[in-house]
Amino acid sequence: MIFNSKTMGLLALLGGVALLSTVEVGTKIIGKNALPFQMVFIRFFLTGVILLACAFPSFLKSGLSLKLSDFGWFALNGAVGIAVSLSLFHLAILVFEKAASCAVVFSANPIFVIILARFVNNEAWTVPKWAALALGVAGVGLFAWESGAFTLQSLMALGIMTASAFFFALSICISRRLIIRYGAFILIGFSALFGSLMILPFALASVAQNGVGGLAASWLPVLYVTLAGTTLAYALYYFGLRHSTAFQASMMFFLKPVLASIFAAIILREHINAFMVGGSLLIISGLAVTVVSHLRARS
Repeated sequence: MIFNSKTMGLLALLGGVALLSTVEVGTKIIGKNALPFQMVFIRFFLTGVILLACAFPSFLKSGLSLKLSDFGWFALNGAVGIAVSLSLFHLAILVFEKAASCAVVFSANPIFVIILARFVNNEAWTVPKWAALALGVAGVGLFAWESGAFTLQSLMALGIMTASAFFFALSICISRRLIIRYGAFILIGFSALFGSLMILPFALASVAQNGVGGLAASWLPVLYVTLAGTTLAYALYYFGLRHSTAFQASMMFFLKPVLASIFAAIILREHINAFMVGGSLLIISGLAVTVVSHLRARS
């Protein structure tokens, strides 16, 4: 059957990354109306509540129960993948000049995943993996080149987003190890809830200092980034992660520069040039290598 669970998993990953690729554009529209800690709390607190509300009826019917150690894993994943990674992510978006540039650097997380997954998930290093990774890195490199000369601001943004990509990659590996045990919605629901609560004090501090006028003025893009760019995107992505490897899931992130550039060009009128087109072709080639090796493994 063509549409088996593995194939559906890859399609879900693609849908999730497509929605995640709109977050940079949405956040650029919001700008400083919602500061990084505020955005992370709103996005992931609501995502945690919604996903847990969807998952708990079937979870209770299954007769399974959660132990204190389970909540420890959820808290660890929330701290790494949300409280740290996504706070740095939103901070970097404010520092980067272009929305597409944000996606370029964050999409480098597969580089960290292929290294970390060898030790966290026992995923072997293979020639097709390194070939796909090389094509993806080359494509991202062309995207980065289009931004022109480096400045202190761009180097600072690069460092912040690279740190965000590393911690997100670690979270992917942790999630892939746990997701079979808990299911996608329970895992990301509790992880999102714990991660958002960890940064709640910082979010409240920024609200106390700046008020809620900016949030109120940007309620529509904030709502979009939360419900479509986070809740639905994470539901699709983590469903796909359950039915694929950590490497396959992370490779989909190489599509972010391609998709984010298209969205940014349409919505923000950002320019697409030959470097970005060439980078897109290399990235798609890398993904093709990943998909072909996946299909051969299934045959």
